[in-house]
Amino acid sequence: MPTRSLMRARPVAGDAPSPAPRGLSSRHFLKLIEDTGEVGFWSAMLRHERLDASVGLFRILGLDPATELGFGAWLDMIHPDDRAAHGDQVALLRSGQPVTREFRIVRPDRTQRWVRHRAEVLLGPDGTPAQGLGVVFDVTDRHDAMHAVRQRHDRLNALIAATAAVFWINGPDGEPREMPQWQALTGQGHAEMAGQGWLDAVHPDDRARTTAAWMTAVEHATPYNTEYRVLCADGVYRWFNARGAPVLNRDGSVREWVGVCLAVPGRNRFAATRPDAASPAGPPGPVGPAAPYPLTAAQVRAARGMTGLSKDELAKRAKVSVSTIVRLEDQGCAVRPRSDTVMAVRRAFEEAGVAFVLDVEGRPALREA
Repeated sequence: MPTRSLMRARPVAGDAPSPAPRGLSSRHFLKLIEDTGEVGFWSAMLRHERLDASVGLFRILGLDPATELGFGAWLDMIHPDDRAAHGDQVALLRSGQPVTREFRIVRPDRTQRWVRHRAEVLLGPDGTPAQGLGVVFDVTDRHDAMHAVRQRHDRLNALIAATAAVFWINGPDGEPREMPQWQALTGQGHAEMAGQGWLDAVHPDDRARTTAAWMTAVEHATPYNTEYRVLCADGVYRWFNARGAPVLNRDGSVREWVGVCLAVPGRNRFAATRPDAASPAGPPGPVGPAAPYPLTAAQVRAARGMTGLSKDELAKRAKVSVSTIVRLEDQGCAVRPRSDTVMAVRRAFEEAGVAFVLDVEGRPALREA
């Protein structure tokens, strides 16, 4: 149906005939659209250099409408970092191909804008590309908003990496939804942690208390904060403080739960009264003699993860070879380094802030010094 017919008022039965509506030109529509400041148009004979541009396009480009605008000047305004990828647009149009691109431009006042360019080709009587028609959208605000979101996301990730071992998202019913870091920490698969399966990684002595705290928070949509031991993928129980809060919809219902599990160094509120006591309710500590072998493979891997030391850096600090570090981390390696070599690696870790201990069940573990 023609556009003009859509703009015409429909007569109502019984009404007197109305005078013919005044015609609306495409120029009126063009001005209405361009007055938003976000759209501009151009057309050109492709075999020529000159562009016929609308006022809106000059506004987006930051140019005086009296400026002579050509294809070369348009391409020169593309940001230097985007020019290699998007400097072929005129060549594509002249070959008969349409263009849809998004890139940055640098205006004469040195400000930058993001634009989206769409152009089509009209063929001449001989069937060859003759004329180009294009529309340019200023999409800077959208890119700025996307950049702000990415920046907030990166800041959140950096904060989580610096303070939390696990970041988790649960559904409104409290069941796990996104817990990849929990899976990496515990070795549980997605199916294993589904429902209440994640509790299987919690120490049996802490499980009932943890379940009660979590179910109370879910039932009343209140913040959650408790501490428990987690069986990590290396077979060692470690203490974590788990805390979370509901994210609410506008009507007060719970949309989802978000939270973190923070590693707890040293003692905490469930620890035994005496520092040297081996209470089942206390976190791992130096409760027994050192292990017969100075370090286990799991301890070396975990200590490197805790300190962020590469194999090369650790070997340099301990004054040993990198192959020694590789053998230490391989539980199945038949060739074990000498005890004094292993002790050198252990001392390097201790100087980096790691304490090697035995957990409450007498197994080799580690914690922050």
